[in-house]
Amino acid sequence: MPDPSLPIVTPSLRLRHFVVEDGPRILALSQEDAARRWLVSQVYRDAGHAQKVLQALISAYTEPGDPRRGPYVLAVEHRGSGSLVGHVGFSPLGEAVEIGFAMAEALQGRGLATEAVVAASRWVMASFGLAQIIGVTAADNEAARHTMARAGFGHVEDKKMIFQGTEQGVSVYAFACAALEA
Repeated sequence: MPDPSLPIVTPSLRLRHFVVEDGPRILALSQEDAARRWLVSQVYRDAGHAQKVLQALISAYTEPGDPRRGPYVLAVEHRGSGSLVGHVGFSPLGEAVEIGFAMAEALQGRGLATEAVVAASRWVMASFGLAQIIGVTAADNEAARHTMARAGFGHVEDKKMIFQGTEQGVSVYAFACAALEA
């Protein structure tokens, strides 16, 4: 059942649930160089693989329907073109909820990822009563680290952990409910 507070409309973007028709576009986005470098777990082999993942994301809106228990990923559309340009998702990380995001390479560096992360973070906190969201990114991913900071996430620590399938250095960020009041 679609959330009545969706879509989230920002000046440049529209955040919504994924639909089956998004399959070809999520496959194309997963093949971009940035996805292949930073989000290797989200690179799809072919259209069938992308469609299988998409079906799982769509079913997660209702079962479990809560980012504390399973993934809850929103599609990000560019309002000007109406095309799917990325995603912002939330999933359990231990006792916390972690944010993940990606933006089409052609639109990177324009503040759109920050716009999506801020809007989605505010929405998920209000919709699910979360007090905090955690962000984890590869320590070498300066663009993602910059996006997290611009979106109001505070740097917590740098450490090594299994991330995107390999042990690597990561930077951990947190966004607290108090940030919504600022």
